Amino acid sequence: MDKRTIAIIGGDRRESVLAEQLRDQGYALSLWGLAVPGTPAKNTPLEAARGAEAIILPMAGLQRDLTVPCQAGFTPAKLAEEFFTSLPGGLPIIIGRAGPELRKLAAGALLIEAGEDDELAVLNSVPTAEGAIAIAMAQAPVTLHGSSALVLGWGRCGASLARMLGGIGAQVTVAARKAAHRARAQEMGFGTCHLAELPERIGEQSFVFNTVPALLLGGEVLALAPRDLVIVDIASGGGTDFAEAARLGLTAVLAPGLPGKVAPVTAGKILARVYPRLLEEQAGWRGRET
Repeated sequence: MDKRTIAIIGGDRRESVLAEQLRDQGYALSLWGLAVPGTPAKNTPLEAARGAEAIILPMAGLQRDLTVPCQAGFTPAKLAEEFFTSLPGGLPIIIGRAGPELRKLAAGALLIEAGEDDELAVLNSVPTAEGAIAIAMAQAPVTLHGSSALVLGWGRCGASLARMLGGIGAQVTVAARKAAHRARAQEMGFGTCHLAELPERIGEQSFVFNTVPALLLGGEVLALAPRDLVIVDIASGGGTDFAEAARLGLTAVLAPGLPGKVAPVTAGKILARVYPRLLEEQAGWRGRET
């Protein structure tokens, strides 16, 4: 039976593991920018994409000028307009998140932003939470066990963080806007408050973990924080005024993309579980033999 061909263009250790996993699942691979034993890389992204039935770009995304992140040993390359005009219409392209320029150039393709997928987000919340806790432990002079820890947001990562922190023995408070989220956190045994209560609550904390991509920890709030507070911000783009935190002498760490940094093998296996489903959900892939 014919194998479906997937081009994986660029990436980090996650994409190398993804490639190995997809190959084991029976897909034919065309690679650029990745070192995968047993599968030689092509010379250019355009060559890798030629004849592919789907393209996978890095989970970490592209640089602003559309340069593709790649592994050591490869010369970085940009995806120019020629790359996209050479693709057949409706070709699936998977990426973590796409910027406006990529969306514009890939308008004729079927662009799938994996970062929006609920299954992927839930699975990635585990290595994200572990990584955030590891950073906090490395930065703090005290243990998490017995310390007050405030988790901002009750999304996928916020819930996993609160659960793990509680398991360590931290005294966890969850700050969330929605009453239903606070009720769920309370039902799980955590303290709760509204995000509007941050000025009153931050002075009681040893740790703050932010998962909300909005400026919640601005100067007025940070001025009320204890000087030994440790902030770990995992929100996309951050939700902390880091310049003000530094001026106040606070320890504040912006930590995006933790799965690929702290657990790339696990993260790659997660991608290999989710990406075939994302492709099978597209009409051009459903019902085809491999």
